[in-house]
Amino acid sequence: MDENQVGQNERLTPTNMRTNVPLSDEQILEKQRKRFRGTYNHSLDGKGRLVIPLAFRQELGERFVIAPEFDFKSIAIYPEMVFMRLCEHYERLNRKKKNAQLMNYMQWFNSMSYTDQECDAQGRVLLPAKLRSMMLGEEKDVDIMGNDDHLRVAATINNMANFELFKDNLNATWAAIDELEDGEDEKE
Repeated sequence: MDENQVGQNERLTPTNMRTNVPLSDEQILEKQRKRFRGTYNHSLDGKGRLVIPLAFRQELGERFVIAPEFDFKSIAIYPEMVFMRLCEHYERLNRKKKNAQLMNYMQWFNSMSYTDQECDAQGRVLLPAKLRSMMLGEEKDVDIMGNDDHLRVAATINNMANFELFKDNLNATWAAIDELEDGEDEKE
């Protein structure tokens, strides 16, 4: 398909990676609006409850899952369907190729995941004590960050240290991105 065959609202910008069909501007907007973005700072109350920012509540849905983040260094809050798809993905991988490391990862991941969570009338959710203790320690000040398809909750002090590390490695990150983009140019 050349550029002349693309409709006015269907520029050759991001594409659906599975079909390589260009997405329309409206499809791009719809897809990107469903992403969790931004960072908010809140404090846990004495009972370990966290206020979910209003900007995140609607996309999160009425029921959601609280689980460890993939690196087990912070807490993830997943919309219910996103979490279920993630579990299905890992189960499918495990059925194809039995892997002890994946099985161990999923055992720990599932044992620390809490389904059927919801906000109270004030928009608060109780972070499960065990998960809170293991991921946040005694910290009460947390950052609630949009992380594409889920929220990430991290102790503010740890998040600041991670951001400094990220900045220190930014040149290497840009070099890796440049390599990825060069590879994309070669495919086209």
